[in-house]
Amino acid sequence: MEGITTVFIDIDDTLWWFSRNSELALATTFRLMGCDKWCNDYDEFHDHYEHFNHELWQQYNHGLVEKEVLEVRRFEQALVASRYCCDDIDELAEAMNSFYLDQLVKHDKLVPGAVELLQYLHGKGYEINTISNGFKGIQERKLEAGEMNRYITHIVLSEDCGITKPRRGIYDYAMRLCGASPDTIVMIGDDPTTDIPGAHNAGWRTIYLNMRDEPCPIADHTVSSLLEIKKLL
Repeated sequence: MEGITTVFIDIDDTLWWFSRNSELALATTFRLMGCDKWCNDYDEFHDHYEHFNHELWQQYNHGLVEKEVLEVRRFEQALVASRYCCDDIDELAEAMNSFYLDQLVKHDKLVPGAVELLQYLHGKGYEINTISNGFKGIQERKLEAGEMNRYITHIVLSEDCGITKPRRGIYDYAMRLCGASPDTIVMIGDDPTTDIPGAHNAGWRTIYLNMRDEPCPIADHTVSSLLEIKKLL
């Protein structure tokens, strides 16, 4: 890809293996908070949580719910669906969310090839930045896992500018922050509904990391592993 000087990379499930780390954190939260005393089927609770978490993140990405609503409601709805019926459900949902987030950043599984790709791009002289809808204070700690933060110049979060992916505004904000122009930037991301469309609409070139066999026709390039990107950059 000629003319590229600046690389923006999504964090969750592109560099830091969110899906794996979240599985571990959720199971620990369920067990250590005593949820097995009233729900003897963790798999059922897990499925409910994943369903509501996905729905709420889709709403958050499009500006339909606030961060604080997402964090608590995902647990509250999973508790209700798992037949928890005590009056303290709001307090329990808040406590579970806090515990879960604390557990989440203790895990450091990375997407295969993440560090090797960052080392390669850094060695080639690219400016490497991240862009994410994830939450401030959490995303930075994820990048510290595997010492990825040493390669990152700017960490752009939706909370910084009040605009979430896939809306173009966050990409324009990121571009101004690093002083680059659209034709010199490439976006690398795993989400075909947020990462790629937003960058495409901002005039950036895109590399789609397709690890779930979901097509993204508007991506300039599609790869199935991070190390394939070394052939493009």
